[in-house]
Amino acid sequence: MLEKDWASPEDFAALFQYLWYRDFPIDEISIGAHRADWTHHIGIVVHNIANLFGFVARFETGGKTDAVLRSRDGDEIALEWEWGDVQSELNGLRSYRAWHPPEVSEKTIKYAVLITYESESKPRDVLKKVEEEWRKEPRPPYPLLFVLVSFRDVKRKEFSSKRAFSNISMFLFGEDKPGKLRSAPAFPRKVRGTRWSTDSN
Repeated sequence: MLEKDWASPEDFAALFQYLWYRDFPIDEISIGAHRADWTHHIGIVVHNIANLFGFVARFETGGKTDAVLRSRDGDEIALEWEWGDVQSELNGLRSYRAWHPPEVSEKTIKYAVLITYESESKPRDVLKKVEEEWRKEPRPPYPLLFVLVSFRDVKRKEFSSKRAFSNISMFLFGEDKPGKLRSAPAFPRKVRGTRWSTDSN
């Protein structure tokens, strides 16, 4: 059985932010990231978090979620990421049934993770929707870590997806935990003082 505080949502949030920067698919040389690049980028980040937690990442397992992080005791974290509407992903995460080996008694996951994007022109519409959905009765017996990447629409060739990301924010809902965990620039070059930074302001 896992240690009580092992692989907490706060741990996941910190690792996600760092790995989001480390393996970022855009820099001054490599430009033109498409929607598929961002989908794969998140998959790489999730795979690396699984390794650091000592878990195994299973992608598109049984058609239930985009990914599951699994320990020797079974499923620990269920994840979904979506470019647009998140309703079906929320429904799947709310009702997720954890796989476990026969020798382990029935269990639930430690928490769920939902990763999505929101236009700056729609301030917090997605955040409000996700929070309201997660609070609906019956409430899931595990919290939700919500990762929200805000963007503005652009036409520059640097952004084939037509989205220039501005901030990445993380929230935790459920189990009387705090709402907002952290917020930072979405682009590594905007993180002042780091080796990625090109922003002198």
